[in-house]
Amino acid sequence: MSLQQKLSLKLQQKMVLTPTLQQAIRLLQLTRLELVQEVSQELQINPVLEDATTIEEPVSAPSEEEAALRETAEENPMDKYEEKIDVESYFQDYLETSLKYRGTQRESPEEAPDTERYLSAPESLAEHLEWQVSLSRLSPTEREVAQVITGNLREDGYLMVSLEDVCAATGATPEDAESVLRVVQHMDPVGVAARDLKECLRIQLMALEEPDELALRIVEEFLPLLERERPAQLASRLGVTEDRLEEALDLIRHLDPKPGLRYNNPVNPTIVPEVVVEKEGDGYRVLLNEDGMPHLRISNRYRSMAEEGSAEESQETLTYLKEKMRSALWFLKSLEERQRTIYKVATQIVEFQRDFLDKGRAHMRPLILRDVAERVGVHESTVSRVVSNKYMQTPRGILPMKYFFNTGIGTMDGGDVSAMRVKERLKSLVDVEDPRHPLSDQVLADLLKREGILLARRTVAKYREELNIPSSGRRKSR
Repeated sequence: MSLQQKLSLKLQQKMVLTPTLQQAIRLLQLTRLELVQEVSQELQINPVLEDATTIEEPVSAPSEEEAALRETAEENPMDKYEEKIDVESYFQDYLETSLKYRGTQRESPEEAPDTERYLSAPESLAEHLEWQVSLSRLSPTEREVAQVITGNLREDGYLMVSLEDVCAATGATPEDAESVLRVVQHMDPVGVAARDLKECLRIQLMALEEPDELALRIVEEFLPLLERERPAQLASRLGVTEDRLEEALDLIRHLDPKPGLRYNNPVNPTIVPEVVVEKEGDGYRVLLNEDGMPHLRISNRYRSMAEEGSAEESQETLTYLKEKMRSALWFLKSLEERQRTIYKVATQIVEFQRDFLDKGRAHMRPLILRDVAERVGVHESTVSRVVSNKYMQTPRGILPMKYFFNTGIGTMDGGDVSAMRVKERLKSLVDVEDPRHPLSDQVLADLLKREGILLARRTVAKYREELNIPSSGRRKSR
C-alpha cells in the first residue's frame, strides 16, 4: 500500500468567539452601573473614542472644504482600513436605531408595589439557577433532581456531590440524574455544575453552534500540558501549525473556568433601572435609560489622521491608529448590540405582560425564557443574561426584569394561569378566612380546584411559605 500526497479544498462553517462576540457577551451581562464604568474605562484607554456630551461644537459655520470632508467621512467611515466589520452597515444601523433605543430616566409613579422583598439582597448563584429551573420544561421529578444539584454547588459553580448522592437523595436513576445535570450545565452561566475543569471548559465549547474541534481536543487530551509545554511542541503533537494552535488557545483563554464566582458578590448593588416603560395613550413606550451614560463617537481628528496620513507620521503611528480604530468599532458595535438586545427583550416583556401593567399582579401571564427567546431570535441563555441583575421602571414601580417571568399552572379547561396570579388568589383566600378555623393547605387546594386551578397540596404549601403566610395551626386564634 503506497502513501500519496493529495491536495483538496474544503469549505467549512465554524463558530469561533471573535473579539466582537466576546465583547458583546461580556457587555450583555453587565449591570447598568458596571456598563457606565466599562464605557468610562474604554474612553480612557482608547484615544480614538470621545464623549460627544462633553465636547463643545464650534459655533461658526464650517468652510466648504471642512463640510466636504465631514460629508465624505459620514458617507464612508473608515472603510479604507476596516477588515473584519461591515462598518458602513454598522453605522447605518446605528443611525436608524440609536434614537429609537435611547431614553431617559423618568420620575417614579406614585402607585408602586412593595419591592423591598425583591431588592433587599443580591441574587446568589443557587437562586439564579433555581429561577431558570422553575421556568424550564422539566417534570416535577426532574425539577427535584435539578434543585438538589443547584443546592450543592461550590461558590465557583462546581458540583460538590456525586451523582450517586443525587440519586440517593431523590430516588432518580443514574441516567435521569445525568440527563438533568446536562440541562443545568447548559443554563446561564454555561458550564456551571461541572465536576472538574475539563468538563466545565468542554461544556462551554460545545455550547457554540460550531464547536472548534482543535480546542475540544486540547481540552480533552492536553489540558495538563498547557502550562509546561511550549507552543511549538504542542503544535507538533497535534499536527497543526502554531498559528492554528494559537487560534484554538485564544478561544480557550476566553472561557470562564469558574462560572459561578460572578454570582457570589456579597455587596448589595445600587438599583438603577436599565429600561423605562411609560404609559403612552392606550399603549406603553419602552425606552432605554441612558441617563449619565457617555455617548461615544469616533474622533474626527484621529479618523482624518488615520485615513490621510502625513509625512510627519511614522508607519508605526498609523498602524497604532488603525488598530485603535478597529478596537473602537468593535466596542461601539458590541455596545449597540447590547442595547438593541435589551430593548427587544424588554419590548416583548411589555407586550406579554400588558394586562399586568394595566390591572396589577393578579393579571400576570405565564412567561418563560423560551417564549421571549423565540420572538427575539436568540438563545434562552441570552435572555437569561439580559434580565439577570437588571431592572425595569414601570408605572407599577421599579421591578427586576426577572419579576415578569413565571411558570404557568394548569387549569381544568386545558389552559394555564400564572403562578403569581395563583399566589394572589391564595393570599386573598387566607385574608378572608375565619381566624378561629383557618384553611388548611388541602382545603386551599380544593378551593382553588373549584375555581378550575389544579394545584397539589405541597405546591400550595410552597406558595404559602413564599408569601410568608404561617401554617393553619399558627394562624389559628385562641
